[in-house]
Amino acid sequence: MSTAPGVQLALDNADDWWLSVAMRALRWLADAGTPFAAYDVTELGVPDPDSPNRWGALFRAAHTAGLIEPAGYTQSRRPGRAGGLCRTWVGRR
Repeated sequence: MSTAPGVQLALDNADDWWLSVAMRALRWLADAGTPFAAYDVTELGVPDPDSPNRWGALFRAAHTAGLIEPAGYTQSRRPGRAGGLCRTWVGRR
């Protein structure tokens, strides 16, 4: 699976520090073997990026790299999302 141009652009323009910290947290959650969503990364202490598009790019890059796979959907716990749907992920074994 290749990364879409917009996703790649969001990754290329991400702050290197944020991307490193966010990917490290995502890998930790993936290694736990239980479903997780983007807000779980935030709850580990990763600050929100400068653009919300970076979250999607982060998860798409991890999926493309074979680190995670879709596990379903859940109601978002993120404040401000008004309970909208969000994808859940699980680490690939």
